[in-house]
Amino acid sequence: MKPPEEHIPSKRVTIPYYFTAALSFVLTTVLCLISAPDFAGHFFQPKLLAITHLAVLGWATMVIFGASNQLAPVIAGQRLYSERLSVIVLIIKISGIALLVLAFWNFTFTWHTYAGGGLILTAVGLHAINIYNTVKKEEENIISNFIVAAHAWLFITAMIGLMLLIHLRFPFLPQEHLTYLKVHANIGIAGWFLQLVIGVSARLIPMFLLSRREETKWLRVTYYMLNTGLIVFFINGWLLHSEWLKNLSILALLPGLFFYIRYIRACYKSAMRRQTDQGMKQTFLALSLLSIPFILLFVISLSNGNIAPNLATAYGFSFFGGFISTIIMGQTFKTLPFIVWMHITRPDQLPELMPKDLFREHWVKGQMIFYLPGILIFLSGILWKQSCLLYTGAGFMTIAAVWYLLHVLLIIKKLRRHA
Repeated sequence: MKPPEEHIPSKRVTIPYYFTAALSFVLTTVLCLISAPDFAGHFFQPKLLAITHLAVLGWATMVIFGASNQLAPVIAGQRLYSERLSVIVLIIKISGIALLVLAFWNFTFTWHTYAGGGLILTAVGLHAINIYNTVKKEEENIISNFIVAAHAWLFITAMIGLMLLIHLRFPFLPQEHLTYLKVHANIGIAGWFLQLVIGVSARLIPMFLLSRREETKWLRVTYYMLNTGLIVFFINGWLLHSEWLKNLSILALLPGLFFYIRYIRACYKSAMRRQTDQGMKQTFLALSLLSIPFILLFVISLSNGNIAPNLATAYGFSFFGGFISTIIMGQTFKTLPFIVWMHITRPDQLPELMPKDLFREHWVKGQMIFYLPGILIFLSGILWKQSCLLYTGAGFMTIAAVWYLLHVLLIIKKLRRHA
């Protein structure tokens, strides 16, 4: 069902985000192919830092920003607070990413580096303000809570990142750099990505499955367990540096994830539409892939800090390359066709097309035929330090990313055709 016209944001606050994200995804996989052997070494090196920040900021976060500009008004039942602000955020964010990624790739720390970090922090802050002001009038809603909390943790993550950039050139923090880098990375993983995915999927999955039953009480348990664990992890990582507190905070995440899975299971059991399309199949595949980074995290937590550097790289890649990228690739073809469809249909006419007519189902399946083996082969290459596996996996991922970009362009092209 199409939302009221006054609640539909304009194309400029969603479509450019999806397009920029798709381009960044292709560039990320190409850089992985070029730098494949580096993934077998230590995670703290220039090329890996550049690729990681391009993947996190240019690919995953970019498409999430675009989707949240569309989803937040739907959740709140009102217009996006400021469309102009969303356009400004996109411009600032692209500029910041370009400066920061180039700085990491060349490992040069000049005013361009700090300008890039400052621009990204500014973009994150402005986007968070825009989303908060869009949903704040909504009566207490657990989905809104997840979205607002995720944006708060993203701002904290970006702020820590800028501090670490400064610390590299002008040391001022009491502990070594890698101590705070772990806080920066894990707050971003669990506070921003994991929490936002839980919140958004908790709204989209029941909607696409036509579920008759939503156990929101389990979501509340997930929300409080996840954020309690994050707060403990942040305070401990920044101030106390206690190993048992760190492990306790990680353990607090597990019951939260258990109750989230229970919520999804209840939605699926009460679904009126059990026949899932490729987008939903990829979403459930992504949820199963989430087990890999948690197994690696469990192994890392048992090591008391004495871990092989490539194990930490494998943990980060399995989360972003496996879970996050897979769920985004699937949900793109649930959300983007719907966004385009809203802009090419008129309320006074019966629609000639439906969202499912705007994309190609077999293309969605095809991209995963390359991407799933790619990430598994690449992950094996990281764990066993085999360049042959790394090059092969990166090659498969690049093919999938190009396929994804072409599919996104195919959908966006419908806007011009029906203009």
